[in-house]
Amino acid sequence: MSDETKPPGETGEVDGPGDPIARLIRLSGSRPPVPEDRMARVRDAVHLRWSESVKRDRYRRLVIVIAAQVATAASLALIVGYGLRWWDRKPAPDDSTAEIVRTEGEVRLSDGALLSAGGRIAPGAQLTTGPGGRAAMSLSAGPAVRLDSETDVRLISDSILELLRGAVYVDTGSAFPQAAAANAHGIEIRTRLGRVRDIGTRFEVRLADDRLRVSVREGVAALARDDRTYTAPAGTRLRVDSSGAVETGTVEPLGTDWDWIQSITPPFDLEGRTLSAYLDWLSRETGWSVTYAEPSIARSAPGIIMHGTTSGLRPDETAAAVLPTCGLSHRLEGTTLIIESAPGEGAGR
Repeated sequence: MSDETKPPGETGEVDGPGDPIARLIRLSGSRPPVPEDRMARVRDAVHLRWSESVKRDRYRRLVIVIAAQVATAASLALIVGYGLRWWDRKPAPDDSTAEIVRTEGEVRLSDGALLSAGGRIAPGAQLTTGPGGRAAMSLSAGPAVRLDSETDVRLISDSILELLRGAVYVDTGSAFPQAAAANAHGIEIRTRLGRVRDIGTRFEVRLADDRLRVSVREGVAALARDDRTYTAPAGTRLRVDSSGAVETGTVEPLGTDWDWIQSITPPFDLEGRTLSAYLDWLSRETGWSVTYAEPSIARSAPGIIMHGTTSGLRPDETAAAVLPTCGLSHRLEGTTLIIESAPGEGAGR
């Protein structure tokens, strides 16, 4: 093994064998020292740049902190402001006394505003129906009330009405006995000739020419006058004349006395309801009793689902339009509505 010839002065022990950069640095020798004044100027320049950089960083951090605080304060103010506006704009509880369900002809408030279906009536409001006007409304307490033509009534509350003239019909509904148990006063109709209070019933109160008439169609009503109370069961009519004398008579559950109520009855929504539900409504509105010619129809009635509405028809006109759609017909014998299969239809379709 022989050694290779090396350039003069090269030992082969520098940073790495054959490293050209190392050889150049070694051959160049030592550099002269940097003058002190130049070093000072460099140090000053570097220190100045460093100081400015630090100041800028501090300023940026300060701006960011301030901006964050301002944003937080603004967000808080926005939240508080929104909360206050929300608080101020919270909808007030519905304190209406009644809702108009249907009107015919002219029905107005005492300030002249015309009423229509969907209108809400505030406590203390006075309603007036014109010569051809009628209204059906639902009191917040539950009962249905209908106003005849040329009637003035003030809604003192959802359980107290003041009749000034004309006639009102009240239907407390099947759910009212529970409400009556919680409210001993029930529904009260006030007139200048006495106060009429129901005991779960349907009745009419009519005031005209300084004479009061109370007709009870179902249930029981009570007339309080001075220190006396007159109880009127279904089929009873009380009359009070201008002198205050009270006379007791009778009234039929059907007939022309109740005819005006049919014209303002809200329509029955058939959609998705059963035949049984429709017939219950029909019986209640007309006073008819309902019976079935065949037991199979009675069994099928709760399961027959109906569609549509009775809008535009009086209750006593609806059977002719509704029952044929179920494959049924009817006949009226006195006050009894008999339901039977239509000709050519199977029983209980």
